[in-house]
Amino acid sequence: MRALILRPLLTMVLVLAALASLKSWMHRFTERPFSDAHQYSMVLFGDSHGNDVPVRKVPRFNRPAQDLVSTWMRMRELRDTRGTDSEVEVVILTIWPMKFSPVVEGRLSGRQSGDGWIQSEMGKAGPLLRMGDLFRSEWPWRLRWQMLLHSAQLESMRPLMGWVCRDGDLADDYEAGLSPPLMETEWFAEAEVSKWAMEAIVQLVEEAGWQLLILENPLHSSFIKKADARSLDQYERWMHTLAEAPHVHYLNMCRDSLPNSAFWDFHHLSCEGMEHVGDRLQPTLEALLD
Repeated sequence: MRALILRPLLTMVLVLAALASLKSWMHRFTERPFSDAHQYSMVLFGDSHGNDVPVRKVPRFNRPAQDLVSTWMRMRELRDTRGTDSEVEVVILTIWPMKFSPVVEGRLSGRQSGDGWIQSEMGKAGPLLRMGDLFRSEWPWRLRWQMLLHSAQLESMRPLMGWVCRDGDLADDYEAGLSPPLMETEWFAEAEVSKWAMEAIVQLVEEAGWQLLILENPLHSSFIKKADARSLDQYERWMHTLAEAPHVHYLNMCRDSLPNSAFWDFHHLSCEGMEHVGDRLQPTLEALLD
């Protein structure tokens, strides 16, 4: 009888030990790009807007539609892989109002959104999941479950090191296509998970002793006109409040007036728009690295 009880328990222990060993090995594989990034003075995080930032010799841990929770997990990995010889001084985070939109909050609920985002984007951060994350009350339980399901994949976090600009080709009468909730509801007031992640990022950067540059690229004027004005105002006031911390700097270019030729779509820039960003960004970076 004892053998009948002990054998399954022993088998379970061995399986769990094997899984723990596999996870440990996978984590070492995943963390290497973050360790390598410490040889640079600046590191960039964010979504596809990071590809529109013309700065050289900067590792970029950004992906299209990358949410702020995944960004925080990547920043945490950078912090925890630093050694005494780390050169990192400035962390750049690209952001824009849509990071707090109903679409993003719906995705971060952990429910299947039907657009493959969980598998293609959020799931890419799964290998960075830690045991304590499973008990975070700020994360919806479905989000924690989805992260856990994707934590076993062998995912390289290798950063990009450059950018490619494109010519703008928007029509003279171009208008951003926005959903009714984005235009008619106070969506920023309802955002919860993304706000938690943004505040966690600010706290993490402070603990690491870095300077955080929140970088907001120009947006097409039709987006500014059509998006809910109350939410945009709440969003910008909140961002300025975050920037009151001595280690946080907010370069807000979302309302910069640029011609259609500066855009590829309503939130991605052409070569002309990227040049504008570079001209405004460079003095700020020089001051932060001085």
